[in-house]
Amino acid sequence: MNWSLIMKVQGYLLVILGIMMFFPLMISFHYGGGDLNAIALSIATTLITGMVFILIFKSDKKFKAREGFASVSLGWILAALFGGLPYFFHGSFGPYINCVFEAMSGFTTTGSTILSDIESIPRGLLFWRSLTHWLGGMGIVLFTIAILPMFGIAPGQLYNAEVPGPTKDRLSPKIKDTAKILWLIYIGLTIIETIFLMFGGMDLYTAINHSFATVATGGFSTLNNSVLGFHSVYIEIVITIFMFLAGINFALHFYLIKGRFRDFFKDSELKFYTAVVTITTILISLNIYFSSGIEKYTANYGRALLDSAFQVISITTTTGFMTADFNLWPSFSALLLVTLMFFGGCAGSTGGGMKQIRILILFKHLSNEIKKLAHPRAFFSLRVGEEHVENHVVRNVLGFAILFVAIFTVSTLFLAGMGYDIITSFTAAISCLGNIGPGLARVGAIENFGFFDSYSKGVLIFCMLLGRLEIYSVLILVYSVIFRKR
Repeated sequence: MNWSLIMKVQGYLLVILGIMMFFPLMISFHYGGGDLNAIALSIATTLITGMVFILIFKSDKKFKAREGFASVSLGWILAALFGGLPYFFHGSFGPYINCVFEAMSGFTTTGSTILSDIESIPRGLLFWRSLTHWLGGMGIVLFTIAILPMFGIAPGQLYNAEVPGPTKDRLSPKIKDTAKILWLIYIGLTIIETIFLMFGGMDLYTAINHSFATVATGGFSTLNNSVLGFHSVYIEIVITIFMFLAGINFALHFYLIKGRFRDFFKDSELKFYTAVVTITTILISLNIYFSSGIEKYTANYGRALLDSAFQVISITTTTGFMTADFNLWPSFSALLLVTLMFFGGCAGSTGGGMKQIRILILFKHLSNEIKKLAHPRAFFSLRVGEEHVENHVVRNVLGFAILFVAIFTVSTLFLAGMGYDIITSFTAAISCLGNIGPGLARVGAIENFGFFDSYSKGVLIFCMLLGRLEIYSVLILVYSVIFRKR
């Protein structure tokens, strides 16, 4: 393991992070609010540390697989540790563990928060919260991939470690060009959504914050009541549409831009994703219309349908925005939402969770196994669309699913062992591991995670990291630290 190269890359990451902090600094300077010094001190600390790493660590400029995975994992950890400094220096977020929790939640696009009164936080810090979403959504490491060649470092294995999902579609033979294309699409979606939100009456600052959180599938809002606080059907519809788009593989957006409509619409994962969203939206809307006893739904199916679509897409894409307190919904609807927490967005999107393609492969594999019981001598090929899925991919998906469920189970047991009720423990664990944001009970749509003790917050922080980097990258870093001589 080339630790010198890994630490040098961390230096570049920290320098980029420090530069990005100038944006909330400008917001703070413009609006005031008492957070200027906290952000300025954070910039100095982050930039100096990054420059020290760059200067003292040497590099042979060649990545291998382990270095790529370890660099990405360590990069996200340092991003949270340094990204939490503005909150810590300001003092309004409480102890440092709270600040790291908020920063990790931001960068991993989880959207869980320890804040009970978001609107009391200065605008500069709120903008930094949203910006951590936006940087983490496409991946600050993916941004680094695009610029590392300028410094003579080949990014190689960083791409495979950073891009989520079992497939790694490249839109160009060169990894750095793929990273640039993805970022251009990402920026384009952000700008377009910002414009649409401003048409709905949002000011530029609020529109940018919510566009950052939507396109990154993060869920941090500048309001205590999230999107519900705008009381605008237009804004809810715009955000619903862009959450859905953000949950799609970004390679498919590229196909649309290039006019490759057939490649876009024939994609099996997109069809499955659309079917999951459509079916669950209809089921939940009918359930809350007929069985919730909530007047705004029983008297208006349109409202029930809109809230259902918003929450289904918000949970499926792991954004975590809310327009309704689904803690009050019937058990059937709540259980469907919890089930969607395991699905997540499409591979190659900014969404978290297990990913739609993995769920689709698991369903098809289960179907084949059932067929084999009925026809033991027959051979059944596992196909997704027109493509045959190799056995090693199926094994990888099965292994990931087992790890995901095992980590979720252990985390739930830990939280329950710390004295929290089972629904809170269960949904907090899957919410953080799936990078979703809200859960049920004490971590419901209008609640927060501030009541957890420090040890539990530490476990949830680790779950966020594991979920964002899809487990394996973090395990490789842990293995490399424990067995350094190997």
